[in-house]
Amino acid sequence: MRADDVEAHLAIQTLKARYFRCVDGKDWLGLRALFTADATLFFPEGQEAPLPRDESIAFIAGGIGEGVSIHHGHMPEIELLSPTEARGIWAMEDRIVWPAGSPSRLGLRSLHGFGHYHEDYARIDGSWLIRTLKVVRIHATAVPAGGEAPAWAR
Repeated sequence: MRADDVEAHLAIQTLKARYFRCVDGKDWLGLRALFTADATLFFPEGQEAPLPRDESIAFIAGGIGEGVSIHHGHMPEIELLSPTEARGIWAMEDRIVWPAGSPSRLGLRSLHGFGHYHEDYARIDGSWLIRTLKVVRIHATAVPAGGEAPAWAR
């Protein structure tokens, strides 16, 4: 692998790490800065089609609301298509727990999911950004707002 390719792989991995940190830290302005202006995002919970960047960030912020989220991304498969384009697939696990009395807009007390992020990236002015993001869930366990929170959420 060429040095430029290694640098691109590391930059995209750092980009994704920032994505997870910004979501879990509810840093919505920081999250916005990780996407191209024309980016689209698609989440299977409550979306029928990909939404533009700002609408998607509002969707994420509203979905997490008062909840605490924990996102982990693993085993990136990054393919460099050109010096300015790439795509990647990330195995993921996420957990979101909402406080009693403040359930999610889906009426949940907690969500624990597994799946993959499928993404396209663009290098603009020397920085890698996310152009498209799609979450594909393999499994999710949801606890309704009136139900008992799982042990890890107490």
